[in-house]
Amino acid sequence: MKETGTNGAAPVIGITMAFDDGTHEESLRPGVAIHQVSAAYAWAVEHAGAAPVLLPLTASEEVARAYVRMVDGIMFSGGGGAVRRRHLDRAVLPDLRALAPRRYRFEAMLLRLALEEDVPVLGICRGHQMIVRVLGGTIYSRIDRHVPEALNHYAGQPPLGRAVVHSIAVEPGTMLHDILGKRTVGVNSLHRQAAKRVPAPVIVSARAPDGVIEAVESTAHRFVVGIQSHPELIASTVPAWRRLFEAFVAAARERRRAAGERVPGRDAEAGELRSGAQERALRSGT
Repeated sequence: MKETGTNGAAPVIGITMAFDDGTHEESLRPGVAIHQVSAAYAWAVEHAGAAPVLLPLTASEEVARAYVRMVDGIMFSGGGGAVRRRHLDRAVLPDLRALAPRRYRFEAMLLRLALEEDVPVLGICRGHQMIVRVLGGTIYSRIDRHVPEALNHYAGQPPLGRAVVHSIAVEPGTMLHDILGKRTVGVNSLHRQAAKRVPAPVIVSARAPDGVIEAVESTAHRFVVGIQSHPELIASTVPAWRRLFEAFVAAARERRRAAGERVPGRDAEAGELRSGAQERALRSGT
């Protein structure tokens, strides 16, 4: 784990998770609602110097606001492939909302709250598409049906996502270009849908050779970046992607520093409880 910064306090990165309600015969655990997420997301931010925490779904705005107060950055994860596999024979795949309604409502609420507070955001795969969709953009329902001469954007051979399968062209002058330090970089590819139209203040920061949007960023926020591939799976072998997580964690660290090294929710509450107990002890003379 890298140096943690001011007073040794690692910035806290919240990570969203996929959700399966257990109601389908092909559910991961039929009859049981579960959260699940690849460990690679947490490992990537931990190796970059942050403390990862997982954020379960909630319908409560109060709880979502507590998440935003608790963390210094939020990673909107990908995943949910087990749900999507049920629909692969359809000409039009379900959009993000229809595919996982409860997860969509939660992540849309959390993203809006994070943007209001200028919390650093990194969206990966589905998370990248959430940034586009929630801010008013549109998504191709199937790349292979709508993009002429499209590459194969789902290269799912084992080991899953560990191989670079094509390059992307990074736009000069973008934050992503500054971070990666490269005009072209290799990516893995595990998606069947992609951003179609990007809304302001979001801009396209990288494309695949077939023109498919591979990265976006916001020009109106401290750090809002979406990556269509899965850089967490190749960060150990492609140094440019390791720099992405380091930049994300650095933005989270700077937010923590600017907020005066605030203490995340539970610790702050514990501090208030300790102070109250100390005051009562002084009053009682113990």
